[in-house]
Amino acid sequence: MRIWLFVSVCLLSSTSLVASEVRLDKVDIDLPHPVNGSLLALPERQQLLVSGFNQFERWLSQISLSDFTVSQIPIPAKAQFFTKATLAQQKSEQLVFITTDGISWFTEKGELKPLVQSGSLYRVVDSSRLREKDFVVNLGSDLSDFILPDFSHLQLFRQQADGQFIHYPLKVPALVRSWNDKPNYQPRPYYVLDVNADNKLDIIVILEGQFYAFLQQSDASFLTTAQKLDWPLRVSTEQEADQRNDAGDTYAGKNIDSLAKLTDIDGDGIVDMVIEREQFIDALERKTSFRIHFGQQTAKGISFNSEPDTTINTNSSPIDVKIADINGDGKQDFYISSTHFGVGTIIRVLLRGSASLDVDFYLLDANRRYKNKADFRQAATIDVSIGNFRFDMPLLQLVDLNADGKSSLLFGDGSNKLRFYLPDNKRLFQRGSIDLKVELPRDAKQVKVLDLNNDNKDDIILPFSSHDNNEQRNHLILLLSKNNEKS
Repeated sequence: MRIWLFVSVCLLSSTSLVASEVRLDKVDIDLPHPVNGSLLALPERQQLLVSGFNQFERWLSQISLSDFTVSQIPIPAKAQFFTKATLAQQKSEQLVFITTDGISWFTEKGELKPLVQSGSLYRVVDSSRLREKDFVVNLGSDLSDFILPDFSHLQLFRQQADGQFIHYPLKVPALVRSWNDKPNYQPRPYYVLDVNADNKLDIIVILEGQFYAFLQQSDASFLTTAQKLDWPLRVSTEQEADQRNDAGDTYAGKNIDSLAKLTDIDGDGIVDMVIEREQFIDALERKTSFRIHFGQQTAKGISFNSEPDTTINTNSSPIDVKIADINGDGKQDFYISSTHFGVGTIIRVLLRGSASLDVDFYLLDANRRYKNKADFRQAATIDVSIGNFRFDMPLLQLVDLNADGKSSLLFGDGSNKLRFYLPDNKRLFQRGSIDLKVELPRDAKQVKVLDLNNDNKDDIILPFSSHDNNEQRNHLILLLSKNNEKS
């Protein structure tokens, strides 16, 4: 059955914003729906996909980044999520959907073509929402493979050169929590790395606090039973991490260890492990530390020390943690947003309608250590509305404007001003900011920093929903990085 794209003309305005070293093209696009879902860039096709919803309807818009026209993609009735994938015999990344039947490809001709037939955890359609979800995995070929979780397996589908898929049911139970009479099922996280030094990527899962691997074989097939790894590390089991009042145990003195990330922290080409430890003082107050174990390559594969090689200690509860190379030195740094939860915070919220937010930056030094104190701190404020039961996070992002690997700090000031704190070799960011006047969305969590056109420069996407004022409601503002050379 052929599915057509219904094209609508968008209203847009394009201007340039130039201030000192910050040069941006501003494009204001009017969409026929709230911009409150997901944003997915397809740079090779010069497209941006934008989903939105209300309680009665859901939309998926396709924006051309060459002329900024908008077309509506008809959402398949059984679609649950969408993302992009590299498919056999296709020149660019393609739009694919998870449906209740499996995975389908939305072709450039507007046709829906089934790729994989499979059940999953997502058995019932949410008719009010459509979001992007990354169910694509890269296991060493130039083509995308898929993982669909169900209640007892990770269903792995490996793509072949002819576009067919080979199925491997990896035996992994879903995470289940029954805190009340409505059980909640979630897919178990998985991680990809070469654990046994055979130059084949394997799939790692955590079961009962221990690390297990589904090993890729020499012919690119996968063993469907996991092998326990002899790493001298463990994290908290699901039972140990289940800290709730109804469990009959006290919070005080408890630690919860969880895997935060597997990534190359020190830039030596070997994967490292970041363990996040929550230390409970009481039911409200806790401290968090990040314990980094550097990976070591041995003849048998990757290994880790039992004790952390370096640690970041915070005296608060992180709201957001990002790990990225901030200063362009090839090493991964930490960017931690946190606030102090306690009686004082509750009183301040009730009296002022706001809470303080600290954003700390920790840089990995030449000795592969993080300092005891943050290298840089930015203070901000969370606006809290008790009556509307919502809190608005401040706009605070990192953006690489010059394709040099060095990030500027992007800060939203009020409802219509962006402050850019440019890189500084001595103190990470300059003291003074470069300010640009532009409308900002109320929900800063929706703001995205992406490279939309593959020029290695970050672009800024400002989405507006039905919570914003009438003039900006359902708009999307693109701030596109320009060359710094004078034109």
